[in-house]
Amino acid sequence: MKKLSGNGLWESSRMMLPEHKERGFQLNNQANKMARPEFTEDEQLELFRWLKASLVNTIEITITVYSNYGIETYTGIVSGLDSRQYLVKLDWLGDWKLIDFKDIIGAEFSADRC
Repeated sequence: MKKLSGNGLWESSRMMLPEHKERGFQLNNQANKMARPEFTEDEQLELFRWLKASLVNTIEITITVYSNYGIETYTGIVSGLDSRQYLVKLDWLGDWKLIDFKDIIGAEFSADRC
């Protein structure tokens, strides 16, 4: 009866199979995922206008990007928009980054440019 006290059956199990361990990690990762925000067509057009203004006027912009595990922000100048593949090329920290348009959840011009 000693083995079944505390955590129950898990107390007596000193070994976990790799499949059990992997499934535990998968369940934990699914619990930590964020839901993707949904935007109307008007909101998507407004985001595109902000990005286009940064491209045309070479204005620094801060883009908020959705990730499965949180929100990321990037500040830079939009240097390209690919309308066929829905990609945004952002000059960021002396390098560039490709961002999928569907992952962008916000955009605003940097405070010193307003």
